[in-house]
Amino acid sequence: MTLTAVLFYLVPLNAMTWMAFRSDKHRALAKTRRIPEITLLALSLCGGWPAAKLAQRRFRHKTRKQPFGFMLNVVPVIWAGVIVVPLALSHLETLEFSGFGAKKDRDTPRFFQSVSN
Repeated sequence: MTLTAVLFYLVPLNAMTWMAFRSDKHRALAKTRRIPEITLLALSLCGGWPAAKLAQRRFRHKTRKQPFGFMLNVVPVIWAGVIVVPLALSHLETLEFSGFGAKKDRDTPRFFQSVSN
């Protein structure tokens, strides 16, 4: 997936998330029908969590609702796991561990040669 494709997905999604939080805050003040928390969390989980966190602070919305606040704070952790773990695993595959148990100095990576000498 290219950066352009990611931006075409994340920018509109974050704008929708921001507007949903703003709209829910206005609805709360007007005492009209609210946007369900599950909808706000789903938008966040789909990738709108940066806008959700910013809107939460900006509009001072849902800051005291601890189950919601906790779940909203878990979303970036999930995203970090979804992004960081696969990236780390892909880089682990590219590392060469031929230095462990190598029989000749030419098979040993330079780092290990300088440490052992």
